[in-house]
Amino acid sequence: MHVPSTAPPPATAAPLFGPFTVGSLALENRIVMAPMTRELSPGGVPGPEVAAYYARRARNGVGLIITEGAAIGHPSSERRAAVPRIHGADALAGWTRVTQAVHAAGGRIAAQLMHVGLDPLLWGMTPAEMDAASPAGFELLSPSGVDPSQPAAATVGREMSDVDISSVIDAYARAAAEARQAGFDAIELHAAHGYLIDQFFWAVTNRRKDRYGGDLSARTRFGADVVRACRHAVGEDFPIFLRFSQWKVGHYAARLADSPDELAAVLGPLVQAGVDAFHCSTRRFWQPEF
Repeated sequence: MHVPSTAPPPATAAPLFGPFTVGSLALENRIVMAPMTRELSPGGVPGPEVAAYYARRARNGVGLIITEGAAIGHPSSERRAAVPRIHGADALAGWTRVTQAVHAAGGRIAAQLMHVGLDPLLWGMTPAEMDAASPAGFELLSPSGVDPSQPAAATVGREMSDVDISSVIDAYARAAAEARQAGFDAIELHAAHGYLIDQFFWAVTNRRKDRYGGDLSARTRFGADVVRACRHAVGEDFPIFLRFSQWKVGHYAARLADSPDELAAVLGPLVQAGVDAFHCSTRRFWQPEF
């Protein structure tokens, strides 16, 4: 029989159990539950099972819970029917039940906002298969129409126009405001793993010739514009986190930056735009990045 240890944590782990404050968010400890897609939301609406799932984590002492990715209100943001969305009265009512359950259990919770871009291609689906499985109005949008799983292949979907970019940024801002109204304590922007914002970051998938493509600073502009719009929507004291990664789904050796200076060139504009903290996603946590 396993008997839990009553020994105090080692000194190196002690900060994990101390309080942490960022903006209006005060946490009892620094243990954060990372987002994990559950696909438990038929029609994109989180129901009682989702509320109970997150409340159980809060009751067991997690300092901050970050939800699975929730699709913003744009027809190109997500194709899977059981992935939650964060737009529409039914979905927002469901998320309100989630935040109330987590708060009643003593926890804090952030909503992860996402747009998948061409990410479905990384899971082995062809554009034709996605068309057959996708809701009406779904359209493949990305910075340059480059399939992340086959960068040398012909373009797929449609390269985003200026109008597309503006409408997606607006959808992020609406989602941020609605997340706050639904009772979330913070938001996290999913800019990792080859999703849309990451597709703008990465030179392999961003071959644009306009102000959103080119050097590292230009490729960061779309993400910074999203952050800036969300910051305007939620106010100055509401925490905004951003998740980023070197690796991509199906491309574990991919690199967003090859040096600390290059990484600073990516992250600096995001901080200036309003990011309060970064969620750094890594696979080989035992190896230094540089």
